[in-house]
Amino acid sequence: MGANQLGGQALTRRALTDTAVETVAAILAVDASTISTSTTFADLGLGSAQLARLTAHLEDAVGVEVPITALYDHPDIEQLVDSLMR
Repeated sequence: MGANQLGGQALTRRALTDTAVETVAAILAVDASTISTSTTFADLGLGSAQLARLTAHLEDAVGVEVPITALYDHPDIEQLVDSLMR
């Protein structure tokens, strides 16, 4: 995706992963330390409405559109971050 930005700084893999983990944790109302980046979104308990919230938050963080289909094509945080970093 080229030169991604987060708060005016180059978006790093770690920053995007942290953003995704914190967002999933907030959506599920759990501590971020309980979120595994290799567990599928479905296994984490995210439904379609929650996935839409996740994509909206990631779009704000990355500054580009993150289609809901990206979460099905890349079904866990690690795979999604890899995709978004390209």
